[in-house]
Amino acid sequence: MATRTLDKFVRRYTTLSSALDTLVHQRLVLLSPAKWDDTNDVEFMELYRAHAEAKSVLALCFAMASETYHHWRVFTQGMEGVCIEFEKAGLETAVAGTAGVVGAPVEYLRVRDLEALTPADAHRLPFVKREGYSDEREWRIVATCRDEPKLSLPVGIDLGSITRLVLNPWMPPALADNLRVIIRGLPGSAKLKIEASALTNSDRWKAAGKKIAKPE
Repeated sequence: MATRTLDKFVRRYTTLSSALDTLVHQRLVLLSPAKWDDTNDVEFMELYRAHAEAKSVLALCFAMASETYHHWRVFTQGMEGVCIEFEKAGLETAVAGTAGVVGAPVEYLRVRDLEALTPADAHRLPFVKREGYSDEREWRIVATCRDEPKLSLPVGIDLGSITRLVLNPWMPPALADNLRVIIRGLPGSAKLKIEASALTNSDRWKAAGKKIAKPE
């Protein structure tokens, strides 16, 4: 079954420390793509930087899709990974208020599609990936830093644009409970919806299986 695309929301799969930084400082921090796993992606960001004659290009990636095992295993670190779900419109407003920063969905192309592009399409390079990544349904924020090289760039956000925080499916319940208390004690987060992912441990899923296996 294909991954369900989200129209109004984007999800940031990240580390617990990064999520807490977002909540405490009400910001997202764009970082250098130099250490991304996909070297094709890294190359395209560098090609765009050179084309734009920028000192650096920074980015942050989100998913416009329902959760998958892939999202948790690839984009979070161990049992402390979390997912922050945002209203996309809220992030678009934050991006629009920051000079040199744009947000857009990623295009997924076949090699022959890419080969058909021309130098007039160079502005698309930060938002192009190979078709094999299409299930990620990525939405990306990109900053073009023209004046000086930067390793990071904070973009202020409204905490009201966060619709919920989803905890990693492997997080122990005791840790999840403590984390809820800590997060709800942060300014502006008292009413934040915090859920534990049931992707790998769903009572509803298991109950349906038991019903099927129940002898007549």
